[in-house]
Amino acid sequence: MRSHYTKLIRIALIFGVVGFFVFAGLSLLAWRVYPYQPSDDDLMRQLRWTAHMVGEKIGGLVLLSIMAFMAARTNRPTWKIGVSTAIVTAVVYQLIAVIVYLVRFGFSSYQTYHNLLSTLFDSIALAWLFGFFAVGKQYRDEKRAV
Repeated sequence: MRSHYTKLIRIALIFGVVGFFVFAGLSLLAWRVYPYQPSDDDLMRQLRWTAHMVGEKIGGLVLLSIMAFMAARTNRPTWKIGVSTAIVTAVVYQLIAVIVYLVRFGFSSYQTYHNLLSTLFDSIALAWLFGFFAVGKQYRDEKRAV
């Protein structure tokens, strides 16, 4: 008999990896559609960069929430396992994002602008919320049955 936890890890890896690659593709598409213009001065370049970074952050969090919701809906033999699947999916997604950032920009840049603990805490909180939305009916049904 297969354990629920092996399925949880497998589903979390699939959704986390797919979610990150969708995020990376959308980010690349945004930079291709709205690139720096040769006529941009320093202020306009900074504004364009800031808009891209804010858009990527918001888009990344929305995509993380969607992936956590979908993962929880996919694997929910109990509501607790569904929420756990959502949380592990979010952690996998963020760890991939951190590793890619470290490879691209280095550790000193990551240390300067980011905090791993707050990133993971925010991700876990969002994943718990959206994972619970995904299995909320099942939670209520199990509580009524007891």
